[in-house]
Amino acid sequence: MASPTKAPRFRRTARLAPPPSLRIEHESLDDKIYARLRTLIVERRILPGERILQDRLAREMGVSRTPLVNALKRLAQERLVEWVSRRGIYVKRFTKRQMARLFEVREALEGLSARVAATRIEPTEVDRLAEMFRSLDITPTPAAVRRYVERDRYFHWRIVEIAGNEQLAHAMESVNMMFFAWQDGLVRLPEETIDEHMAILEALRRGDPDASEAAMRLHIRRSVERLEHEAEAEEAQRT
Repeated sequence: MASPTKAPRFRRTARLAPPPSLRIEHESLDDKIYARLRTLIVERRILPGERILQDRLAREMGVSRTPLVNALKRLAQERLVEWVSRRGIYVKRFTKRQMARLFEVREALEGLSARVAATRIEPTEVDRLAEMFRSLDITPTPAAVRRYVERDRYFHWRIVEIAGNEQLAHAMESVNMMFFAWQDGLVRLPEETIDEHMAILEALRRGDPDASEAAMRLHIRRSVERLEHEAEAEEAQRT
């Protein structure tokens, strides 16, 4: 067994401090504003359900409303923002039921990613991914949960990268934008999911496409079931 390499450092994604300036200084304003707004939403600097005040945001960015509106239209197509009649533009807030549907898409896409990655992954890469979770604090404290979320996201995205399918990666990026914008914490606790990660890695180590896909699909299916259960409980309370 190859000796594990040092796990990479991960950039924090939750509740980062706002940048010192949002001003846009270069050309291609539509693309730059779109990229900036998407980052603010995905990194949860603008939270789900929060209203986007166009005039204030345009002033902070130092741009006119026209390119800002164009960027917001693109984000609406990606379901990251929504226009609410006579009220304004809001960051999309997903229900538990909607998130369960999104996780079903993740199950299919990431199952395929694991299947393809099983034929390409190197043992040293498996060791490196496994090392990320060894000796990791899995207590339910905010700091520990943040670290686990970072590693969890990297783990899933790295398998997509190893699969090496550009169309699959593009589809996953679209799903992940909605997922990251919604997620604040974990669907299930690390003590439930860490063994599932290891099962996926063991199947990948063996180079077994069927087992790798099955382990990944089971991992995500259990989150679908949890979200469905929580959605049913919430809906029962409203009736």
